[in-house]
Amino acid sequence: MKLDPGAVHRRIAELLDQRKGFALATIVETKGSSPQKTGAKILIHPDGTFEFTIGGGTFEAEVIRDGLALLSDDAQQTHEYKLTKQDIGMYCQGLVKVFFEKYTPIPRLMIFGGGHVGQAISRVAGATNLFNTIVIDDRKEFATHEKHPAAEVVILTDRKFTEGVPEIDSETYLLILTRCHATDKLLVHKYVGAPAAYIGLIGSSAKIRQFSRELEKEGIAPERFKRIHAPIGIPIGGKNPSEIAISILAEVIQVKNSKSKQELARQYKIMS
Repeated sequence: MKLDPGAVHRRIAELLDQRKGFALATIVETKGSSPQKTGAKILIHPDGTFEFTIGGGTFEAEVIRDGLALLSDDAQQTHEYKLTKQDIGMYCQGLVKVFFEKYTPIPRLMIFGGGHVGQAISRVAGATNLFNTIVIDDRKEFATHEKHPAAEVVILTDRKFTEGVPEIDSETYLLILTRCHATDKLLVHKYVGAPAAYIGLIGSSAKIRQFSRELEKEGIAPERFKRIHAPIGIPIGGKNPSEIAISILAEVIQVKNSKSKQELARQYKIMS
């Protein structure tokens, strides 16, 4: 089968646009007989399905297995495979070197609340280039690009924070810092069971204790509420919006860098 590099690259772009993670395996060297030439590629999805081919048979099955293992690890890897008669249908054996790459969506920072703290966070987050930043507010005066020039997307939503709000995935970091207690609680109810990488709630320790009691009466068990980082941020001191923004982003980055996908999956399974 002749490789169409353009088709592979287009498919990679489509998957990333859909915020889907996958592994890409590429034959980078061959010795002796092999079912495909250098440059052949296969896309491996987390559920074990795949697209394109690097030769089929037990060789390809091993590559898929190693690609799935890579999805729980951050490092790119190169593996060598010894091809047998069963793999290639010939008595002369071959050796194939395969390079694995892991693709994940760009982390997305969703800021619910475009007030002073939200503005400071979107500004600082934009300077880091670590996230695609989305600001969401139900107030027209705060949901503007003038207020959030560093954000990729600014959404004016409805009072229930539903209209125009993207779906949450495992590379989404949620910050709940709206204008009032009732709206914050609405969002906690909505997202406490979401597969987000991080959920943070702004407020004093007294507010958080009251929140926990109220939510328990409303059916959210305390252990579920514990998945939410509240009060939000690392305690670095200071009450200026920029100082608060730095403390929040420091915690978000700490979570991003310390938790593997497997840990997040286990956490979500426990909380569901």
